[in-house]
Amino acid sequence: MSATRAGGDGGRKRVLFLAHRVPYPPDKGDKIRSYREMRVLAEAADLTVGCFFDPRLEGGAVEELRRLCPDLVALPLAETSGKARALAAMAGRGPLSLAYYRSTAMARALGERGPFDAALAFSSTMGPYLEGVDARRRVMDLCDLDSEKWSQYAACSRWPMSFVYRVEARRLGAYERALASRVDATVLVSRAEADDLRRACPGSAIEVVPNGIDLDYYDPEAVDASGDGRTLVFCGAMDYRSNVDAVLWFHEAILPRVRREVPDARFRIVGSNPAPEVRRLGESEGVEVTGRVPDVRPHLLGAAVSVAPLRMGRGVPNKVLEALALALPLVATPRAVAGLALDAFEATEVAEEPEAFAAAAVRRLQAARNGSGRHPGNRRLLEERYSWERSMETLRGIVLPEAS
Repeated sequence: MSATRAGGDGGRKRVLFLAHRVPYPPDKGDKIRSYREMRVLAEAADLTVGCFFDPRLEGGAVEELRRLCPDLVALPLAETSGKARALAAMAGRGPLSLAYYRSTAMARALGERGPFDAALAFSSTMGPYLEGVDARRRVMDLCDLDSEKWSQYAACSRWPMSFVYRVEARRLGAYERALASRVDATVLVSRAEADDLRRACPGSAIEVVPNGIDLDYYDPEAVDASGDGRTLVFCGAMDYRSNVDAVLWFHEAILPRVRREVPDARFRIVGSNPAPEVRRLGESEGVEVTGRVPDVRPHLLGAAVSVAPLRMGRGVPNKVLEALALALPLVATPRAVAGLALDAFEATEVAEEPEAFAAAAVRRLQAARNGSGRHPGNRRLLEERYSWERSMETLRGIVLPEAS
C-alpha cells in the first residue's frame, strides 16, 4: 500500500501495537502493562493492535478488546503447534520462543495494514514482527530481559530442561542485543536491566519506563477488610513459573520457621490458574489456595503481611507495588525488589536466606499484632515514583517523539 497512508502530512498518526498475548483484561503482570501501553497509544493515534490469544481461554477477551480497538488482528496460537515449532528450532540457531510465536498469517495481516508512523512491540517474541512491518519508527518494549529469565530457569531445573533453557538463554540474549541495535529505541522496566543492556549494546537507545500502580483502585480505604494479625499473603498468577517456585520455596523452607515463633501463622496464596503442585499446598494445615478471585484487595487487606519470596526475575513485580499501595508491610527477596528503591519505604524488609526471611516475617507479624499494621506513607512515595500516568507519558514520548 502507498506510504501516504501514514500520518506524515500533519494528520493523526498511525501506530501499530504488538503483544504476544491479548492485552485484555488487565488482570495480571504483563497484561496490566500492555493494556496501559495500548490505551495511551490509542489516545494519541489511530491504533492497530496485533496479538495472539489462547482460543481455549481468551475468546471472550478478544471480543471485548475489539470494542476498544476495532482495528484488531488477533490470531489463535495453539500450544501444540507452537511447541512443535520450538522443538524443531533446537536444530537451528534461533531462539525457541521466537519459533513458538512464528506465524506467516500474522506477518501477512500486519503487512497489509501498513505503513505506520510508529510501531511498538511488547515482549521480545514480537521482535520479528516489529522488524518486518513498514514503520518509520520502531520501539521494542522488552519489559525484562527474557534471556535472564531462561538462565534462571536453567539454574533451577534438571537435565534435559536445564540444557534447553541454557540454549534459549544464550540464543535469546544474542537476539535481544541484536534487536536493540536495529530498532530506534528499546524500553525496559528496571534501571538495572537497562544498564546491563547499555553495556552490551553501546550506542543503542535504551530507555527505562517503570511499571506503575493504580492508586485509586488499590486504596485501603475503599475496601472493607482489616488484617487478622496472623496471615502471610502472596498474590500473583499461579501458573507462572517464578510464582510457583516462590510459594513452594516459602512453604517448604520459610513457613515452618515462622510457625515455630508464631504457631497460628497462616499462608494465603491468591491468584488464577494454580498449578497442580500449588493446589496441593492447599491440603496443608494453615495454607489457603484461593484460585482466581473477582477482587484481590480483600484477600490482601485481610492479611497481616505481604510476602514476595521470588527467586527469579529482576523487574518491579506488580505484587510488590500492590502491597505497598495497600499500605501493607512487605517482606521480599532481593530479586523481588531489584528495580525498586525500597529503602525509602516503611515496614519493608529484604532477606534472601530462609532463616532471615522467616525472622523478618515474624517481626512484621508481631508488629501487626501490636497495632503497627498499616503504613500509608508508602502510598505517597508510590504516587511520586510509580505513577502509570507518568510512565505512560514517557512511553508515548519515546514512540511518538514529534508529538511530545
